[in-house]
Amino acid sequence: MEGMLIFAGLFSAVLTAFLIESYKTLNPDPEDLTVLLLARISEQIVASANGSASAIPFPLKFDDDAGPTPAAFACNALWFLSLGLSLTCALIATLVEQWAREFLHRTDIHSAPLIRARVFSFLYYGLRRFNMHAIVDVIPLLLHLALLLFFSGLVAFLIPVNTAIAIIAAAMLFIVASAYSILTVFPLRYLDSPYRTPLTGAFWNLHQYFKMKWHHRKRVQEHTEIAVELGLAKETMIVALTRAATEISEKRKSRDLEALTWTVKALADDTELEPFVDAIPDILWGSKGRREAYYDVFRTLVNSPQTTLGARIIALYQSCESGLLSPATSKRRQIICLKAIWSIVRFLPPLDLFQLSMGNCAEQWKSVTSDRDADLEILEFGHSMWVLVRWRMFENDRLLLNEQIKYLEGRDSTSRSLGPVDLNPALVLINYLDLHASYRIDKRFFAQWERTIPALVNNMSHILETTPYLILFDYFRSAVALHTLPYSFHSTLELIGLPKVTPAAVRYDLDRTFTVAVQCLLETSNTTEPGWRDTLVKELLRYWPQQDPSHRITLRPDLLRYLNDRTSNKAVLDAITALAHEAQLWEAFANHLETVNTALDQQSTLTAMWRLLSFGLSPPSSLISRFLDVCLDLDFPSVPTVVATLKADYLRFNSLCVTDPANSMHRWLAATTAPPTADAEREGINAVVNNFSRDHPIGITESDPHVVLYTEFIEACARSAEFVFPHEAARTLQLISPHVPLSQVHKTNQIRFAAAFRDLFGSPFCADLRTLAIEDSPITFVCGNVNLACGWLDDPTAREIIIATLTQYAEEMAYSAVQYETSVSVRVRAILENLNRDTE
Repeated sequence: MEGMLIFAGLFSAVLTAFLIESYKTLNPDPEDLTVLLLARISEQIVASANGSASAIPFPLKFDDDAGPTPAAFACNALWFLSLGLSLTCALIATLVEQWAREFLHRTDIHSAPLIRARVFSFLYYGLRRFNMHAIVDVIPLLLHLALLLFFSGLVAFLIPVNTAIAIIAAAMLFIVASAYSILTVFPLRYLDSPYRTPLTGAFWNLHQYFKMKWHHRKRVQEHTEIAVELGLAKETMIVALTRAATEISEKRKSRDLEALTWTVKALADDTELEPFVDAIPDILWGSKGRREAYYDVFRTLVNSPQTTLGARIIALYQSCESGLLSPATSKRRQIICLKAIWSIVRFLPPLDLFQLSMGNCAEQWKSVTSDRDADLEILEFGHSMWVLVRWRMFENDRLLLNEQIKYLEGRDSTSRSLGPVDLNPALVLINYLDLHASYRIDKRFFAQWERTIPALVNNMSHILETTPYLILFDYFRSAVALHTLPYSFHSTLELIGLPKVTPAAVRYDLDRTFTVAVQCLLETSNTTEPGWRDTLVKELLRYWPQQDPSHRITLRPDLLRYLNDRTSNKAVLDAITALAHEAQLWEAFANHLETVNTALDQQSTLTAMWRLLSFGLSPPSSLISRFLDVCLDLDFPSVPTVVATLKADYLRFNSLCVTDPANSMHRWLAATTAPPTADAEREGINAVVNNFSRDHPIGITESDPHVVLYTEFIEACARSAEFVFPHEAARTLQLISPHVPLSQVHKTNQIRFAAAFRDLFGSPFCADLRTLAIEDSPITFVCGNVNLACGWLDDPTAREIIIATLTQYAEEMAYSAVQYETSVSVRVRAILENLNRDTE
């Protein structure tokens, strides 16, 4: 407003000077009457000299109807309008200044922040409600209109004075008006134009209105919905400008590059460069991964001779060792530089990579990693940076290796002599990689006597195959000693992008890395919740080797240790499900059980198997028979649980309609449904001896195997002593319990189940299994059927044993003051009522 007042004051002063001269042209000039009289006198004298009579004229006077000339009227009208508009602008500007002062005064008059905020909000929304912003926008428009009127009046003023000067003034007016018009509509075409006038907003709204009408007519003609165009037609100028500035395009990329180039060149000091470097990781990496839209920009910044951003970041990192920074400042700068180098390492030119891997940076990093007192937070970022530097170095060297391999393979690769082939480049390259490269190379493959074409090709192929995995496994081993996962661990693995098929030549390194990870996990962070070291184990298991046709897959002892000793079930399940080839894990279990001889290894293998089975992970049905054959000769607490769970998985997922004498599982199935033979009397009950019959098909009923399986396990529990009690018996009962309705079951199997049920309740070591035997067992299907004619327990002898067992159990519960209305007692009473009613 102050600028408006100054301009309005100066303009009014100039305009007043012109008006002082122009307003006189509105009235007759007295000097004109004198000129008229002298003209009449001259006429009379001439007439007297000629001797002619002259009529006496009427009294001289001006015509009352005669007014100012059109030019004078137009000039004064335009100038007086311009003066009025100028003074009006000054008045409005003064009022706006007063209103603004009142607004600030009223909002600051209170000391309480809450009251000030609410008064501010109240007055601000009143300001918007009465459109004070529109009044402010009108002031410059009125001033521009006043200036246009002044120029128009100036042309009218000069017309009667001098035509040439008037034409010059009119031309100037035309140029100014044309320029003003162009500046008004220029932003409508170019949204990035800095030029605009107070009329630009009005023309923009008018343009949008006609645009909307055009799209509406097009939609009516084509009978289609053009929602996107309609939405664009209604957008404001600010919204359109924002959209044009942010939409993805080559122009935006070029603008970003120019701006960032100027910024990097302007950041001459390290303290100025540091905030810029700190922002690089967030620009290139977001919460959803890589932001590839900025890759080309930063690739140019890193490689451009004008910016050399990569070299400057490396120099900034090296400045941390100058001793001029405080420890806290040095640590912060190191972390910033490590993160930035990690983000741009894929863009670094070979010279910068060489400086990182062979220069002072490499020496600094090696000293840090070898120092036991090194800051783990710095190592967290440095390990990820260092592995990517090594990886990029290998990618550059891989090109050279492929060139040499292609050259040598083009020669006579079967010749054992050097011949005319120049082997020096290959030998120099191998020696360079062995002595100077940051990754490890096995020197056993570079004996001097193997300087032949086939040997060199094999050696270089070996480097290409194994080096990526050696770099990766070194990264895993270095990460184990940290207090958290390395910086952007998963993104680092994604950038490296190795196939999950591990070559046989690096199996030893994989096993060694897995051993280190498991040992550190179990010794330092073996909690009930998954931890970050479980993530390392999980990622290592992704590189579980696929089956080699020439070798049997072996099971590492550290994997067994992890499966047995890791206390977090969630962590173990998450790690095992990461295996790309789960069937190979079961194959390794089978191979291991068939080859190990020590009881400790066998017991460890079985407990690890059972843990996987308890998670619902099932081996292929073709392996179940192998597992059962091995378990027949073993006697460990885990054998009954593993055998029972394997049989339950087979019953749940496989068909029971065929038998195979060579398959132990099929033999067992055939035995469960074969006709029983009475062999001996045991407490008045026929003991069942099930013999395999090759001619007898499986098919008396599909419920028999489920009942027999459950019976076998509770028999094993009932006859076991405390020190050989089945491993995790309670969980195993839940896993093998039938979860489908049972139909008809052979009577002998019913009697066997009843006897085992009774023995279970009579064993002092099975007290914890009684509740499960009632709530989650074949008895559940008896309780669920009111009409026992449809139940599977229809043999009177078996029913009497169950009734007697449950009656005695109910009496024990009452005698031990156990609440009879608990869920277990209610279930026992319901079963007894149903069994007794059916017996009656």
